[in-house]
Amino acid sequence: MVNRKERFATEGIRFQRHNGDGTIPTPKRFVGFANTVDLMKFGSAGKLLIKIDTEPAEIKAIDFSIAENIRRVTVNEAITALNTAAFTNIQFSIDEFTGRLKGSYDTGKKAQVTMQLENTTSADASIQNGLYTLKISGKFFTCNVENQIVLKPNETIDLSFTAVEVGNVSAMPAIDSEVDFANLTPALADDIFEGTFTEVVNGAESKDNAKKIQVIGELAAALDFGQGLRHGGNGLEIISFFDDETISIGLPKDIKDKEEIDQEGAKGTITRMVIGAMIQGLSPVVTLKEKDYELLELIQGGKLDREAGTYDPPLSNESDPPTFYAEIFSAVYSSGSNKISDVAGYEKILLRSMIGMEGDVPIEAKAWATYAFNLTATEYTDEYDVSFPAWQEQSLTMEQFDALKVKEFKAAA
Repeated sequence: MVNRKERFATEGIRFQRHNGDGTIPTPKRFVGFANTVDLMKFGSAGKLLIKIDTEPAEIKAIDFSIAENIRRVTVNEAITALNTAAFTNIQFSIDEFTGRLKGSYDTGKKAQVTMQLENTTSADASIQNGLYTLKISGKFFTCNVENQIVLKPNETIDLSFTAVEVGNVSAMPAIDSEVDFANLTPALADDIFEGTFTEVVNGAESKDNAKKIQVIGELAAALDFGQGLRHGGNGLEIISFFDDETISIGLPKDIKDKEEIDQEGAKGTITRMVIGAMIQGLSPVVTLKEKDYELLELIQGGKLDREAGTYDPPLSNESDPPTFYAEIFSAVYSSGSNKISDVAGYEKILLRSMIGMEGDVPIEAKAWATYAFNLTATEYTDEYDVSFPAWQEQSLTMEQFDALKVKEFKAAA
């Protein structure tokens, strides 16, 4: 641990919007829209850019022609279209906490089962096309049936189901064991079909330590990554300011003052209860050298037209601002005389949940403009309903900071 060092200036800061449910996006869980979404603007296809940490960005065209109504694309239809595009090590599914579209990056292996279905009747039986979900030991497996299947009497067919999540399943079914159709959605009639498991392969846990995910572009915002449906933006984009682009970052604490509650008796004696002061969060003020409209849109909402170069702030009735998080990095030095290059380590401050807006920007003669953002950082609650303080401080060695490669997150389309 790099401790008892002296901080000097700031190395930089980076911002990213929250998921639509107010949680911090991670490669394991980044979520988009719920219910349905209008993708008419993109026709049957649109482009999506996904970047993991500092790896090269992957750009793919997403074909939504499988949707019955392009103006009301469902989560299941979006899952099919995105998984068909086959981003490397990324699987899309339904988020178990919110019912939203969820993406998950993993380099581990997924469990798989093969189910053999037999038509046990004396007439033809149909299996409709669509996405089928099978629940095994609390885990979900999926199989996409692209075209309707018609089985003649006593005819069989094999359907392969793959686990949505990477990793082992606690209790996989035994080979030749019967399928419980109650765990299959959409349901198949058990008085028509008989199912047995013919192949079972358990998964393996991922050892990947990816930290950041970016999902960028107009389509990303339309799919509600980065709260795009309500607040616009460019999806889950990381916007950073390093190389002396930051002027100052103030971190005044929001403190509820202590209280002294007195009760006076008949003879004037006082019984006092003292309630100590409480930290409610922070009110950061970030001042930058340069005007960045993408950051302004990320923090404040509104509408940025990247082609025309125009920005419109949110209207007065749009009082619900987007939420985001930020990470501040500052160099620390040993006591005594130091050169600017004599860095002993770094301090990282994670501000977990914030809202904010741009401050006043005067236009003056013979003066450089500075761009300040007035922010409010509050306590954060994750998808498991676990609460965390408004901020976290962490010391980093030189090697740990260099491994973060904070200046290599720009995802050029």
